[in-house]
Amino acid sequence: MTPQRFIALRYLRTKHSYGFISLIGYLGMTGLAIGVAALILTFSVMRGFEEAVASKVAGMDGHLRLMTVMGEHSALPDSILQRIRAHPEVANVTPFLARHALIRRKRLADGVLILGADWAQLEEAVDIGRLLTAGTLPRPGDDAMIVLGEKLAQALQVVPGDQLHLFDITYLLSQQGLRGKNFTVAATYRSGMVEYDQLLAFTSLTDAQELFAVDQSPSRAIVNLTDRDHADRLAAAFEEDLGYPYYVVTWRQRHASLFSWLKGQQTPILIIFGFIALVALVNIFSTLTLVVIEKYRDIGILRSLGFSRRQIRQIFLYQGGVVGLLGSGAGAGLALTLGFLQQRYELLALDSDIYFMDALPIQWSWQALVGIPCLAIIFSLLAAWWPAMRAGTIRPAEALRYE
Repeated sequence: MTPQRFIALRYLRTKHSYGFISLIGYLGMTGLAIGVAALILTFSVMRGFEEAVASKVAGMDGHLRLMTVMGEHSALPDSILQRIRAHPEVANVTPFLARHALIRRKRLADGVLILGADWAQLEEAVDIGRLLTAGTLPRPGDDAMIVLGEKLAQALQVVPGDQLHLFDITYLLSQQGLRGKNFTVAATYRSGMVEYDQLLAFTSLTDAQELFAVDQSPSRAIVNLTDRDHADRLAAAFEEDLGYPYYVVTWRQRHASLFSWLKGQQTPILIIFGFIALVALVNIFSTLTLVVIEKYRDIGILRSLGFSRRQIRQIFLYQGGVVGLLGSGAGAGLALTLGFLQQRYELLALDSDIYFMDALPIQWSWQALVGIPCLAIIFSLLAAWWPAMRAGTIRPAEALRYE
């Protein structure tokens, strides 16, 4: 161990002549630990929110939507679907029919978006099977079965096994009369997102075509990928390969405003919590400045014994580095402990109708766990730089003049 490092550690362990100097030092280290922990947890919570929302949205919408510019007036040929399925990064392709309908149960009625697809393919395309709260998914061949969101089922006061009636809204608004079909509730699901649970219902492709009097193949398809993070790249590749009149929309594009809002919240939140660490760095700066003043005579003695200005500066830089290392290490440990408790026991619950999830989510990132403590150490060294430079300019004769 070098003399500079030894003296720096002694200064940290030794009680100062003025007790408030030690208190400020401990407060600076504690504040740095709290600031580092707050930044790590904030980053992890925001990452967890984004991942939870992305997982739910992608799970309900699919990763890509393949459509035509003519909308419902043009069907997707099997040859196009086969070309998409042949891509090595495509997991499954599910053609579907989506239209709005009026759903009625006795005197209760509501609007609903009907998504009709083959039951076997639908279970692969969306997470509906995993989200069921009552009943079971219909099997291929079951007639006139429908799966409702839990919120919609509560509004209509229905449970699996109940009968209800659906009407084609487009046909109804055209004042041509009524065109409807009786359905049996097979199951209810809960996605945690009110927009889906109140609006989206699933049925078979055959029943949807019969309800809306559609005799052609679907004009849309859900395309799921092996990795949803490649959606933007593959969407551009498919559009270029297929050409007009086909186009592809990613799951992020369908909810661009939501993800833009999530991204927009990150910077101000990180800045606000970063001020906690900034206050701690100011305390470290103040502590080391006071230590330099208190150790004025000691520095003069060291200079008279042959210590160079560079060696004197190193003593106080070592102090700043040790304080930063201990504070950031304690902060990282505190963040990991609190995050683990939240993941394990879900201590902080959330209203799923508002936040899309039942508990505060935590998703760890090595960038946050390593980067934030490293930055804290670097800034601690910067906070120690001016006191160290000031200590290096002390002259032995001035320091010992009145001793």
